[in-house]
Amino acid sequence: MSSIAVCWRGSALTALLVACTTAAFAAEGTPSRAVSASAAMAARQSALATAQGANQKPRGARQAAAGTTQAGEIYANPFRAYPPSCLGDGLPFRTFPQSTGDPAPQQQSLTLPGDPGQCFGGGNAQECNYSEVVTVTVWRVACANNQAAVLVEIDRPAANEANTTLYPTFPFVGIAQGNSTLAPVRMADDPNTIYSTTSVNTAVYSSDIYVLENYANDQATQVDYTKAFVLSLDNTISFTFPDYNKSQYAAANQGVPISGYLSTNWYNPLESGEGMLTQIYDDYNDTTGTKRTFTAAWYTFDPLGLPFWLYAQGSITIGDRAANNIQVFYASNGKFAGSGNATFTQWGTANFSFPDCDHMVFTYTGNADAVNGPTGSGTRTWSRLTNINSLVCN
Repeated sequence: MSSIAVCWRGSALTALLVACTTAAFAAEGTPSRAVSASAAMAARQSALATAQGANQKPRGARQAAAGTTQAGEIYANPFRAYPPSCLGDGLPFRTFPQSTGDPAPQQQSLTLPGDPGQCFGGGNAQECNYSEVVTVTVWRVACANNQAAVLVEIDRPAANEANTTLYPTFPFVGIAQGNSTLAPVRMADDPNTIYSTTSVNTAVYSSDIYVLENYANDQATQVDYTKAFVLSLDNTISFTFPDYNKSQYAAANQGVPISGYLSTNWYNPLESGEGMLTQIYDDYNDTTGTKRTFTAAWYTFDPLGLPFWLYAQGSITIGDRAANNIQVFYASNGKFAGSGNATFTQWGTANFSFPDCDHMVFTYTGNADAVNGPTGSGTRTWSRLTNINSLVCN
């Protein structure tokens, strides 16, 4: 899906291609297009040339210094268009909007041409003359920390789904924001990537969903998708979005979905010595593929001021924004350095939620009087200490 189906090089071949596609579309006839087929293909051809420059990897981003054997550091994408945690569970294909009451997605029809690469060299003449009306849907999804991502879905008619003999091709997509423009826009069909994109004229065999990204290049225009913008496809249809308003999106006020991006250390900046480590794991015992395991290790103190550890573990469903009624245990009669088996006793229960990437709210109730341990109940809001290497929530 994210590959270049046809790549043209050289002015002579370009002229041949444009002449061929012009004749093809003239024969087919597509009056619904606001521009002629030849103009659309010329725009696409120009976009391909632009993409070759804009989509280059920044020098040295993934390689060691010249002449050394040092491995390249793993790093978070500094050009990310949205928080990585926002789409951590994948793109919501044919699921829009996120919540009832969110702004309605914008939807229009667009006539896409067939594959111009089939117009010469013994190609498929029927595909050369082909065109297909697809449905384009564009909408925003709410992310943590007052940010948003923009998704685009292109749906083929049900009768043509997965047809690889006759198929449309991916459009030329541009964006305007303020006084800046970018074309083609980087569109990936997988979230949280750095370089992947879907090139102009890629074959669209099946309906698919894409997220709008920024190019990993400090020379390219970087789009802020929380600001107003206009997205255009093939210079034919356009979608206008205002500034993002989180109050219009239910998910923006429901906390962050619990995933590995929330695996980190938490603490109260006003107190020292106490903290909590949360870890979110895949549940390999779950045969449905819908569960995760939430764990938390609370390093705290007993009434005498001696260190005391509490350990919480429970199952959550993928997409959950809270981990509730999680059982909490303490260990006793253990030995140093693994020379004996400890006894685990339930201390109580706790609830966990994350209003944003940088804060954790937890409520607790428990009793460890039997071992002179901490006892009580309450609610605390703690702050993220740091990010795991390359795993940036925001």
